[in-house]
Amino acid sequence: MVTPEPQAHPAAAPAPVPAPVTAPVPAAAPADDDAPDPAAVAALIAAQRERVREATDVDGRLLFGVWGVAWLVGFGAQWTAFLPDPLLPFDTAFVVFGALLVTAMVVTAVHLARQSTGIRGTSAQQGAMYGWTWSLAFFGIFALGFALARAEVGPATTNLVMTVASTLLVGALYMAGGAIWGDRTQFALGAWITGVTAVGAVVGHPHLLLVMAVAGGGGMLAAALAYQVQRSRRPVA
Repeated sequence: MVTPEPQAHPAAAPAPVPAPVTAPVPAAAPADDDAPDPAAVAALIAAQRERVREATDVDGRLLFGVWGVAWLVGFGAQWTAFLPDPLLPFDTAFVVFGALLVTAMVVTAVHLARQSTGIRGTSAQQGAMYGWTWSLAFFGIFALGFALARAEVGPATTNLVMTVASTLLVGALYMAGGAIWGDRTQFALGAWITGVTAVGAVVGHPHLLLVMAVAGGGGMLAAALAYQVQRSRRPVA
Protein backbone atom coordinates (compact mmCIF):
# COMPACT_ATOMS: atom_id res chain seq x y z
CA MET A 1 0.00 0.00 0.00
CA VAL A 2 1.46 3.19 -1.14
CA THR A 3 0.95 6.05 1.12
CA PRO A 4 1.09 9.44 -0.64
CA GLU A 5 3.87 11.59 0.48
CA PRO A 6 2.68 14.55 2.41
CA GLN A 7 2.88 17.80 0.42
CA ALA A 8 4.25 20.88 2.00
CA HIS A 9 1.71 23.80 2.39
CA PRO A 10 2.78 26.99 0.72
CA ALA A 11 3.75 29.79 3.02
CA ALA A 12 0.98 32.37 3.63
CA ALA A 13 1.38 35.57 1.55
CA PRO A 14 1.94 38.68 3.60
CA ALA A 15 -1.16 40.93 4.02
CA PRO A 16 -1.05 44.09 1.92
CA VAL A 17 -0.09 47.18 3.86
CA PRO A 18 -2.78 49.85 3.44
CA ALA A 19 -1.64 53.20 2.07
CA PRO A 20 -1.48 55.92 4.67
CA VAL A 21 -4.66 57.98 4.78
CA THR A 22 -3.99 61.66 4.12
CA ALA A 23 -6.46 64.28 5.31
CA PRO A 24 -7.75 66.47 2.43
CA VAL A 25 -6.08 69.84 2.23
CA PRO A 26 -8.68 72.63 2.30
CA ALA A 27 -8.66 75.12 -0.56
CA ALA A 28 -6.88 78.32 0.20
CA ALA A 29 -9.27 81.05 1.37
CA PRO A 30 -9.35 84.20 -0.78
CA ALA A 31 -7.04 86.85 0.41
CA ASP A 32 -8.62 89.73 2.26
CA ASP A 33 -7.25 92.12 -0.36
CA ASP A 34 -9.56 90.56 -2.98
CA ALA A 35 -12.75 91.31 -1.04
CA PRO A 36 -14.62 94.44 -2.29
CA ASP A 37 -14.34 97.47 -0.08
CA PRO A 38 -17.87 98.59 0.92
CA ALA A 39 -16.77 102.22 1.03
CA ALA A 40 -15.31 102.01 -2.48
CA VAL A 41 -18.48 100.35 -3.81
CA ALA A 42 -20.65 103.05 -2.23
CA ALA A 43 -18.45 105.78 -3.71
CA LEU A 44 -18.66 104.16 -7.15
CA ILE A 45 -22.46 104.00 -6.99
CA ALA A 46 -22.65 107.63 -5.85
CA ALA A 47 -20.35 108.73 -8.69
CA GLN A 48 -22.44 106.85 -11.24
CA ARG A 49 -25.63 108.42 -9.94
CA GLU A 50 -24.05 111.87 -10.18
CA ARG A 51 -23.01 111.24 -13.79
CA VAL A 52 -26.52 110.11 -14.72
CA ARG A 53 -28.08 113.07 -12.95
CA GLU A 54 -25.77 115.54 -14.68
CA ALA A 55 -26.46 113.90 -18.04
CA THR A 56 -30.22 114.44 -17.63
CA ASP A 57 -30.28 117.57 -15.48
CA VAL A 58 -31.64 120.77 -17.02
CA ASP A 59 -28.95 123.45 -16.78
CA GLY A 60 -30.60 126.51 -15.26
CA ARG A 61 -27.40 128.50 -15.81
CA LEU A 62 -27.77 128.14 -19.57
CA LEU A 63 -31.51 128.64 -19.83
CA PHE A 64 -31.91 131.58 -17.48
CA GLY A 65 -28.68 133.08 -18.76
CA VAL A 66 -29.81 133.15 -22.40
CA TRP A 67 -33.29 134.40 -21.49
CA GLY A 68 -31.85 137.01 -19.16
CA VAL A 69 -29.71 138.41 -21.97
CA ALA A 70 -32.70 138.36 -24.34
CA TRP A 71 -34.84 140.35 -21.90
CA LEU A 72 -32.10 142.75 -20.88
CA VAL A 73 -31.07 143.64 -24.44
CA GLY A 74 -34.46 143.20 -26.11
CA PHE A 75 -36.62 145.18 -23.71
CA GLY A 76 -33.84 147.72 -23.43
CA ALA A 77 -33.75 148.18 -27.22
CA GLN A 78 -37.51 148.68 -27.30
CA TRP A 79 -37.31 151.24 -24.51
CA THR A 80 -34.79 153.29 -26.46
CA ALA A 81 -37.19 153.36 -29.43
CA PHE A 82 -39.78 155.23 -27.35
CA LEU A 83 -37.48 157.91 -25.97
CA PRO A 84 -38.06 161.53 -27.07
CA ASP A 85 -34.82 161.16 -29.02
CA PRO A 86 -34.94 157.46 -30.07
CA LEU A 87 -31.67 155.58 -30.23
CA LEU A 88 -33.23 152.94 -32.48
CA PRO A 89 -36.23 152.98 -34.81
CA PHE A 90 -39.16 151.01 -33.39
CA ASP A 91 -39.08 148.48 -36.24
CA THR A 92 -35.37 147.84 -35.68
CA ALA A 93 -35.85 147.43 -31.93
CA PHE A 94 -38.73 145.03 -32.56
CA VAL A 95 -36.62 142.92 -34.92
CA VAL A 96 -33.73 142.85 -32.43
CA PHE A 97 -36.02 141.70 -29.63
CA GLY A 98 -37.67 139.12 -31.88
CA ALA A 99 -34.31 137.69 -32.97
CA LEU A 100 -33.16 137.41 -29.36
CA LEU A 101 -36.38 135.65 -28.34
CA VAL A 102 -36.11 133.18 -31.23
CA THR A 103 -32.48 132.46 -30.32
CA ALA A 104 -33.44 131.83 -26.69
CA MET A 105 -36.27 129.54 -27.80
CA VAL A 106 -33.98 127.49 -30.04
CA VAL A 107 -31.33 127.14 -27.31
CA THR A 108 -33.99 126.09 -24.83
CA ALA A 109 -35.60 123.56 -27.17
CA VAL A 110 -32.29 121.94 -28.15
CA HIS A 111 -31.06 121.73 -24.56
CA LEU A 112 -34.31 120.24 -23.25
CA ALA A 113 -34.43 117.73 -26.11
CA ARG A 114 -30.90 116.54 -25.34
CA GLN A 115 -31.43 116.31 -21.59
CA SER A 116 -34.73 114.44 -21.89
CA THR A 117 -33.38 111.78 -24.26
CA GLY A 118 -33.96 108.35 -22.74
CA ILE A 119 -36.10 109.59 -19.85
CA ARG A 120 -39.35 107.70 -19.36
CA GLY A 121 -42.09 107.53 -16.79
CA THR A 122 -43.68 110.20 -14.64
CA SER A 123 -40.88 112.74 -15.03
CA ALA A 124 -41.08 112.59 -18.81
CA GLN A 125 -44.86 112.99 -18.70
CA GLN A 126 -44.63 115.98 -16.36
CA GLY A 127 -42.02 117.63 -18.56
CA ALA A 128 -44.08 117.12 -21.71
CA MET A 129 -47.24 118.49 -20.12
CA TYR A 130 -45.36 121.49 -18.75
CA GLY A 131 -43.84 122.20 -22.15
CA TRP A 132 -47.26 122.07 -23.81
CA THR A 133 -48.54 124.47 -21.16
CA TRP A 134 -45.97 127.05 -22.26
CA SER A 135 -46.73 126.55 -25.95
CA LEU A 136 -50.50 126.76 -25.64
CA ALA A 137 -50.40 129.70 -23.23
CA PHE A 138 -48.23 131.77 -25.56
CA PHE A 139 -50.40 130.81 -28.50
CA GLY A 140 -53.11 132.64 -26.61
CA ILE A 141 -50.81 135.64 -26.11
CA PHE A 142 -50.12 135.79 -29.86
CA ALA A 143 -53.85 135.64 -30.50
CA LEU A 144 -54.27 138.58 -28.13
CA GLY A 145 -51.73 140.58 -30.11
CA PHE A 146 -53.55 139.77 -33.36
CA ALA A 147 -56.84 140.92 -31.83
CA LEU A 148 -55.31 144.21 -30.68
CA ALA A 149 -53.88 144.86 -34.14
CA ARG A 150 -57.19 144.09 -35.81
CA ALA A 151 -58.90 146.50 -33.40
CA GLU A 152 -56.38 149.14 -34.55
CA VAL A 153 -55.12 149.76 -31.04
CA GLY A 154 -52.15 152.13 -30.92
CA PRO A 155 -48.60 150.72 -30.69
CA ALA A 156 -48.01 152.13 -27.20
CA THR A 157 -51.14 150.48 -25.78
CA THR A 158 -50.49 147.26 -27.67
CA ASN A 159 -46.92 147.16 -26.36
CA LEU A 160 -48.14 147.76 -22.80
CA VAL A 161 -50.81 145.05 -22.92
CA MET A 162 -48.59 142.48 -24.63
CA THR A 163 -45.66 143.10 -22.30
CA VAL A 164 -47.74 142.88 -19.12
CA ALA A 165 -49.71 139.83 -20.28
CA SER A 166 -46.68 137.86 -21.47
CA THR A 167 -44.44 138.61 -18.49
CA LEU A 168 -47.21 137.85 -16.00
CA LEU A 169 -47.64 134.52 -17.77
CA VAL A 170 -43.90 133.84 -17.56
CA GLY A 171 -43.92 134.59 -13.83
CA ALA A 172 -46.89 132.30 -13.21
CA LEU A 173 -45.38 129.44 -15.23
CA TYR A 174 -42.04 129.74 -13.44
CA MET A 175 -43.81 129.53 -10.10
CA ALA A 176 -45.76 126.50 -11.33
CA GLY A 177 -42.55 124.81 -12.51
CA GLY A 178 -40.87 125.53 -9.21
CA ALA A 179 -43.81 123.99 -7.37
CA ILE A 180 -43.87 120.88 -9.58
CA TRP A 181 -40.18 120.06 -9.23
CA GLY A 182 -39.56 121.58 -5.81
CA ASP A 183 -37.19 124.16 -7.28
CA ARG A 184 -37.12 127.13 -4.92
CA THR A 185 -34.91 129.20 -7.19
CA GLN A 186 -37.33 128.90 -10.10
CA PHE A 187 -40.31 129.63 -7.86
CA ALA A 188 -38.60 132.70 -6.41
CA LEU A 189 -37.77 133.94 -9.91
CA GLY A 190 -41.40 133.55 -10.97
CA ALA A 191 -42.56 135.51 -7.94
CA TRP A 192 -39.95 138.19 -8.67
CA ILE A 193 -41.02 138.57 -12.31
CA THR A 194 -44.67 138.77 -11.28
CA GLY A 195 -43.88 141.55 -8.81
CA VAL A 196 -41.67 143.38 -11.29
CA THR A 197 -44.42 143.23 -13.91
CA ALA A 198 -46.91 144.69 -11.46
CA VAL A 199 -44.54 147.57 -10.71
CA GLY A 200 -43.89 148.12 -14.40
CA ALA A 201 -47.61 148.20 -15.18
CA VAL A 202 -48.06 150.93 -12.58
CA VAL A 203 -45.09 152.85 -13.97
CA GLY A 204 -46.66 152.65 -17.40
CA HIS A 205 -45.35 152.74 -20.93
CA PRO A 206 -42.59 153.22 -22.07
CA HIS A 207 -40.66 152.95 -18.81
CA LEU A 208 -42.30 149.58 -18.22
CA LEU A 209 -39.85 148.31 -20.86
CA LEU A 210 -36.87 149.61 -18.89
CA VAL A 211 -38.19 147.99 -15.71
CA MET A 212 -38.55 144.64 -17.47
CA ALA A 213 -35.10 144.96 -19.04
CA VAL A 214 -33.23 145.77 -15.85
CA ALA A 215 -35.28 144.04 -13.16
CA GLY A 216 -36.78 141.24 -15.26
CA GLY A 217 -33.71 140.35 -17.29
CA GLY A 218 -31.47 141.06 -14.33
CA GLY A 219 -33.57 138.71 -12.20
CA MET A 220 -33.06 135.91 -14.71
CA LEU A 221 -29.31 136.50 -14.75
CA ALA A 222 -29.33 136.43 -10.95
CA ALA A 223 -31.14 133.07 -11.10
CA ALA A 224 -28.48 131.75 -13.49
CA LEU A 225 -25.83 132.84 -10.99
CA ALA A 226 -27.74 131.11 -8.18
CA TYR A 227 -27.71 127.84 -10.14
CA GLN A 228 -23.98 128.23 -10.66
CA VAL A 229 -23.48 128.61 -6.90
CA GLN A 230 -25.61 125.52 -6.28
CA ARG A 231 -23.55 123.45 -8.70
CA SER A 232 -20.28 124.64 -7.23
CA ARG A 233 -21.40 123.35 -3.83
CA ARG A 234 -22.10 119.84 -5.06
CA PRO A 235 -19.61 117.18 -3.96
CA VAL A 236 -17.09 116.27 -6.61
CA ALA A 237 -17.61 112.71 -7.84
